[in-house]
Amino acid sequence: MTVPFATHHKAGIAFVDARADAAFREALLRSVPSSLRGKMQEALAATPDAAAMAHSIRYFGAELNSIKAQVAPLVEHLNLYLGRSLQLPGFLDWLNLTNFGNDYRMIKVFKGWSEMKLSEPTPRVIQ
Repeated sequence: MTVPFATHHKAGIAFVDARADAAFREALLRSVPSSLRGKMQEALAATPDAAAMAHSIRYFGAELNSIKAQVAPLVEHLNLYLGRSLQLPGFLDWLNLTNFGNDYRMIKVFKGWSEMKLSEPTPRVIQ
């Protein structure tokens, strides 16, 4: 995996450049619909560990695979939006390296976001 921001690996832990991490966090907080902002803050306040996926599997059960499929277009859209419009490439890499992509809190936020009607402004990709 080649990421567009600095990382450091030590003892099986990936450390993401603090500026890149802060930029992705801020971008998520600015992009998420206001009704989910508190849940996004809660998710970002967590520090997902190696057991995050196992916990998500227990939390969501058999529904997890369908939730992943449901939120995939949103996550892909965010990846494009952040990379192209905000010049912040590597969102998917950030989700994986920080393990937020496996954390049940973040999955819940993305699920709620993906279920929303477009009544609130959502990011648009500038091509």
